Amino acid sequence: MTQDTRAPSELRCADAARMRGEPLQASAVRYSRFLLLEAPGAWGSSALDGSAIDPAVAPRLAASAAAADVCVLLIRRPGRHPSARREGPGSGPLAWALADTSAEAERVLWGSWNDPADLLDLDLTAGARGPASASGPQRLALVCTNGKRDQCCAIRGRPVADAAAAAVGWDTWECSHLGGHRFAATIMLLPTGDMFGWLDPASAVAVLQRYDAGQLTLSHYRGRAGQPALVQAALHATAVRLGDYSRGAFRASVPRSVPAPPGLAGQAGLWEVRVTHRAESGREASYCVLMAESKLAPSFLSCADGIPKAETRYEALSVSGTE
Repeated sequence: MTQDTRAPSELRCADAARMRGEPLQASAVRYSRFLLLEAPGAWGSSALDGSAIDPAVAPRLAASAAAADVCVLLIRRPGRHPSARREGPGSGPLAWALADTSAEAERVLWGSWNDPADLLDLDLTAGARGPASASGPQRLALVCTNGKRDQCCAIRGRPVADAAAAAVGWDTWECSHLGGHRFAATIMLLPTGDMFGWLDPASAVAVLQRYDAGQLTLSHYRGRAGQPALVQAALHATAVRLGDYSRGAFRASVPRSVPAPPGLAGQAGLWEVRVTHRAESGREASYCVLMAESKLAPSFLSCADGIPKAETRYEALSVSGTE
C-alpha cells in the first residue's frame, strides 16, 4: 500500500483514502453507548467544545460521559441550519437519547431538555444493563455532517442525510463526528450500532434497503460499534469466506494472542478468534480465524491533519473449520 504524501490542502482525506486503497472494514468506533443531544444550530469541531452546548455545562457533561464510557453526539434534522444556538428556558424542548448498542440491550431511551443544566441531571449509567423500557423511535440513521471537524463529512454527508431521510421507516438525523472522516459519507444505524461508509445518496438508500431485508452490504460495512477492531475484522473475513452477509449470522469469542505457526516464523502480532456461524437453516459451525496485526503506512486521516498518522489494522491469514 503506497503512502499518501500529499498535504491535506491538496487532496481531501476521503479521496486520498480511496486512492491508496485503505480498507474500510473493521473501522467502527469502540463505543457501545451514545448520548444523543439535539442541537439544531451550527456545531464546532467536537460535540462538547462549548459551541453548541453551554460552555459552562459542556466540560462537566464531558467528564460525566467519559466516566460512563459514553460517546456524546449532537444531532439535528437534515436541511438548512440556523447559526444561532437555540437553548435555554423558553426556547422549547429539545430531544436527548441514550442509545445502547450492546447485544443484550439494543435500545434507545428518549427524553427532552430545555435548559443545558438539565443535561447534568442525566444518569448516563441508567439502562446500561438489565430490563428497561425503550421509548421513542428505535430505528435511527445517523449521518455525520460535522464540517467543522472535517470538510468531507459535510460535503459528502449532507446529500446522504437528505436521501436517508426520504427512505421509508428510518428516523434520520445529521450528527457530529462519528469517526473515520476519510470514509465519508458515514452512517450509523441504531440501536444495533452497525456502521457504513463511502456512501453517496444512491448507495446509502441501497444499504438501508438491504439492511431491512436482513443483509449487510459488506462493500460499505465498517463494522459494529462497541466491538474491538480485531473482532470486527475476523467477523468480516468469515462473512466474506462463507458468502453469508446476513445480519446476526456470526458471533465471535474473545481474541487470544498466539505464537507464530510453522511457516510464519518471525510474524509478530498474531491473534486467534473463534467465530460461530449460524446458517439460515439454523445449523451452526465454528471457525478459527488467524489474524495478523500490522501498521498501515502513515497518511493524513483527516483533512485537518497536520502530520501523517499510522493506524493499526488486522488482516485474516486463514479461516479454517468444518462448514
